[in-house]
Amino acid sequence: MQSFQLDKRTGKKCYMIAARDLTIIWGSTPQYWDWITLPESRFREVAKLLAVCWFEIRRNISTIILSPGTQYAAFLVYKMIDAHGFHLEPAELTVGIVGGISSTKSVCLDPNIEERRLGPNFQGLERPKERSDGWLEIEMGDFFNLGLEDEVEMRVIEIDSKWWKHGFFLQGIEVRPKIV
Repeated sequence: MQSFQLDKRTGKKCYMIAARDLTIIWGSTPQYWDWITLPESRFREVAKLLAVCWFEIRRNISTIILSPGTQYAAFLVYKMIDAHGFHLEPAELTVGIVGGISSTKSVCLDPNIEERRLGPNFQGLERPKERSDGWLEIEMGDFFNLGLEDEVEMRVIEIDSKWWKHGFFLQGIEVRPKIV
């Protein structure tokens, strides 16, 4: 499932990929992830993290579906409800053209953890912002769409802490023109 719309500011294409269309490691294993309905979601289902140590979400998309000559940013769209296990190691977010330039950054996914309770490896890291629809979003990275038939890779991973993580609800990944 996916959702297309035009950016009101630029008139360029925006693209939202539902959680069901993302590759979620252990996502089809009911003891680790569940698929539920949340009325405030754009899609029929969202992914609810029950418990994993290996936290990884990824997806590649073709740039041909996006507006050419446009700087885009990818955003992870999610909620944290009674979350645990995201406080020991930062998550790594990667976005880039397959076979070309990509960027990776470390972020703190949980907005509810007090700054003083985070380890030194979290100091100064980006944290999510609340959207007008009540979901959280964090920029994963950006890329320039030349209008060629390129593939963009988007990935979220946290596998360094061996703690079980839970309480993460994934709506999807949104790709939209970047505000510069």
